[in-house]
Amino acid sequence: MASHRVASVEEIPTDSMKRVEVGGTPICLAHAEDGSFYALNDICTHEEFFLSDGELWGMDVECPQHGSRFNLQTGKVTGLPAVIPAHTYPVTVEDGDVYVDV
Repeated sequence: MASHRVASVEEIPTDSMKRVEVGGTPICLAHAEDGSFYALNDICTHEEFFLSDGELWGMDVECPQHGSRFNLQTGKVTGLPAVIPAHTYPVTVEDGDVYVDV
């Protein structure tokens, strides 16, 4: 895995998300209510819609199409109709920049 700068901390306020791409992989980058940044594959595992177009509900992201929910930390499905977890990626913050390992 390689670490890639995807945003600055200021670009993503708490309780918001941003779609970024790393080496052709769409990533949903979230700044959660706990103050941490999380990254998971931006494509819903139920149908191909961008999770980053959805909403944050605490530590879950909700798909805008059918309401599937995924835990930001684990990718685990927390709301149907999805049954396949989302892939998560390690995130680090250094000197005001956010990096994702893909």
